[in-house]
Amino acid sequence: MKNLFVLPALAFGLLIGTQNSTAQDVAINDTETVTSTVQEYIEIAPENLPKPVLDAVAANMPDATIEKAEATQDASEFKLTVKQGEKVSEVVFDAEGNIKG
Repeated sequence: MKNLFVLPALAFGLLIGTQNSTAQDVAINDTETVTSTVQEYIEIAPENLPKPVLDAVAANMPDATIEKAEATQDASEFKLTVKQGEKVSEVVFDAEGNIKG
């Protein structure tokens, strides 16, 4: 009769013990490392912009003046602050002069 009581108690103890272990495993595996892909820009002189970027500004914004120019370290993107009349805006170009979204 004692064996009939011990066996369910032992099974219950094993069940509770494995549930805690599983919960801990999930908690450990649930954490993720998130990396940010924020581009860092370095200020450059507008006259140092590549010709395709200057041509794109002249074609798409003929009355604009370049107030500020910045480039990524690998010179793959260029962020320009342009002024058209009273309106000032930022536009990002790739090295071929295409406007980036």
